Amino acid sequence: MHKIPTYTLEQLYRKCLEAVNHISGVASEKTTEKYLQEMGFFNKETTYLNAVYGIMDMSNLSFRYIANTEISLGISEEDFIEKGFSQFLQTMTPEMKNMSAIPTLFGYMIDSIKEVPEEIRQNFVAYGYGMKHFRPSGKPFHTMVQIFGLEYDSNGFPTLCFIVDQDIDHLIKPTDQYWGRISFNNGEFVTTFSSKEMEMKKQDIFSKRELDVLKLLLKGYESKQIADKLFISSNTVDNHRKNMIRKLDARDTTALVQLTKQLGILR
Repeated sequence: MHKIPTYTLEQLYRKCLEAVNHISGVASEKTTEKYLQEMGFFNKETTYLNAVYGIMDMSNLSFRYIANTEISLGISEEDFIEKGFSQFLQTMTPEMKNMSAIPTLFGYMIDSIKEVPEEIRQNFVAYGYGMKHFRPSGKPFHTMVQIFGLEYDSNGFPTLCFIVDQDIDHLIKPTDQYWGRISFNNGEFVTTFSSKEMEMKKQDIFSKRELDVLKLLLKGYESKQIADKLFISSNTVDNHRKNMIRKLDARDTTALVQLTKQLGILR
């Protein structure tokens, strides 16, 4: 694994802490086992392949619990618990654009929470994808991070979160871009972010018409059948499909459908 200079790690870690400094509450001492059971993880030994998952205290970015790091990243769970979030940064490929994705996406998450009414702040799922980590072999791969809150402070910011970091290298083309999507209250309010534009948008990744096409692709319809159902041309259907593939840097239509499911766009 390429070793990242310590000063860079320290700077990035501080940037991550700065991004979440609006979080003022303190997470409770509720046991990790209790949370895992509530989420369907019956015990700490449960293993899910191709993903690192854990519980993180957002006030100081420390891990209460983390699993699968040895299989996915070649680093023991004990090291992650002891060294905290800087250990997570250490597993990323060293391009500054890639490493700076984490504090940028944290900031995007906090900015998105500020935008929504307080009554739905505590019902969100945040996604970030396109970031690159190293495998134990030293080969880089792309991941998708999913975050949802377990506990919140008085302003509705998450103090304790469950995090899943999943391998999606088989689904997206090689890219140096990254994206974010946050859905509140099961899609009632959605924001998106891309490193190409570096700004938050109060709209979903796909247009309504693109989603109409995608839902029919999911059902196995061909372009001509979709065109007939939506009263558009086959060329228009193909253009929508290509645009969606381009927006997510998906490898093909099958990967596009899988990515939209994992991003919570299709449920």
